[in-house]
Amino acid sequence: MTRNRRSSQDRTSHEGLREQRSDRRTGSKLSVRIQGADSRGVPFDEQVRSVNVSEHGLALLTERDLSHSATLTVNIPHHGNPRAGGGRADFQAQALVAYVLPEGDQNRIGISFIGATLTL
Repeated sequence: MTRNRRSSQDRTSHEGLREQRSDRRTGSKLSVRIQGADSRGVPFDEQVRSVNVSEHGLALLTERDLSHSATLTVNIPHHGNPRAGGGRADFQAQALVAYVLPEGDQNRIGISFIGATLTL
């Protein structure tokens, strides 16, 4: 596995992004399924846990090397719309990778949902 290397300019851009956020973040550790292709174009389907969550996206840790602006399919069990018989459906959405930062032997990725809002 190749680690993503981020320049100081990229880190500064990420810190600026943090300041621009308008969504409230929670430190929820949700089970999240992500599907897509890594930076080499290899398809994957991975179960991970979120680091933080907002209505319009989330951050998570993965061992995958993902490209900025890659498109992923995200599934979060029991966090979708309420079901008629009770409980909640799974939340499913397309998402764009907003940033990738190395963190130990993993990458922290931030993703932004496309046309979907997660109810917290």
